[in-house]
Amino acid sequence: MNKKITIELDWETIDRITTSSMKSIVEGLENDLERRKNDTGMAIFEKDKRKDVVLIQKHIEAFKLVLRYYGENYGEDANESERV
Repeated sequence: MNKKITIELDWETIDRITTSSMKSIVEGLENDLERRKNDTGMAIFEKDKRKDVVLIQKHIEAFKLVLRYYGENYGEDANESERV
């Protein structure tokens, strides 16, 4: 049985869902980064460890940039917006 449900959400709720999801992704990538640095994690983007670490860091920074766009100060960059 296929039933469809339609839910109406306001933009603020959509933003909160989006930012919450992105924060979870950042946390996961940060955990992956630590495991990769410690040789306990698997390759995420590249088999070469150095390249993989760089790419994971770039993805983390990209998500944090988007979070700042949404007005979220997240992680170690929380004070960066105050410096500008």
